Amino acid sequence: MAFVFPLETVRRLRRSLETQEERRLLAIAASLAQARNSLEALESERMDLRREEVREMEAGAFGAVLNYGVVREASLDAERRKVLQQITDLERLREDQIGIYRQARQKREILDSLRERRLADYTTEEARREQARMDELFLANRASRLRQQDLPTR
Repeated sequence: MAFVFPLETVRRLRRSLETQEERRLLAIAASLAQARNSLEALESERMDLRREEVREMEAGAFGAVLNYGVVREASLDAERRKVLQQITDLERLREDQIGIYRQARQKREILDSLRERRLADYTTEEARREQARMDELFLANRASRLRQQDLPTR
């Protein structure tokens, strides 16, 4: 008789849930990486703007040109604050999702462990049954040989 784990359906469900939570974690990590890249791009743009302001001032730019730089920098600062808040929110979400994923993995591992123990018990019991069958066969063959030796020859 083949090994049948009675909770196999639940085990597959747990594996599926774990995979689903892992995908959510990866999606959050990807969003976090994208937000960090956006922040890096904003910082780069800000540095470029400052370099441009310095060049404009050295060239004797008009106040309107310099004022545009100030307005643009304020806009970049607002975007930067927004992205920083997004990063903070995503990091919090990522931490929460790590906990959810760990719980899902732990529940699946518990079922895997239970299955492994049941399989080991089954394998041991099957080996015992096989040994008992072999012992019975050996004893039956021995008894048959002894009966044949005890029979008078004609």
